[in-house]
Amino acid sequence: MGTRSTLRAALVGTAVAAMSAFWMITPASPAAAAVPACRDNWAPIQPLDPNGHWPYGGTAYTTAYCNDINVRPDQDVQVRTCFLPTSGGTQCNAWRSIAAGTWGLAATDVRDNTQFYLLFDKTWATGRVAY
Repeated sequence: MGTRSTLRAALVGTAVAAMSAFWMITPASPAAAAVPACRDNWAPIQPLDPNGHWPYGGTAYTTAYCNDINVRPDQDVQVRTCFLPTSGGTQCNAWRSIAAGTWGLAATDVRDNTQFYLLFDKTWATGRVAY
């Protein structure tokens, strides 16, 4: 083997070793791997009742999957979250605008096992809700 071939082989070997080391020491962050997949645990928004209420004729309970109540509508919507505290009554937050095809927050920092329902400004709204 000539000097050029030996030098070329050494440089290629060094480059391959360096790239291998780079890929081996830059894995996905452990924090990202530990985050629950909130939006992977969604439910369809439809059907809504005649008043734009989800879930149809009932309520839902927040889960440990999400810190917030997330909505991804198929059309632009206004949505509000209504909570049913154990003390009785209903408490609703303000209407929030969420653009079609995007995840938006209907409510933030909600405790696990909180009873709630959503109100939409369109009775024909479709999409997803993750909570």
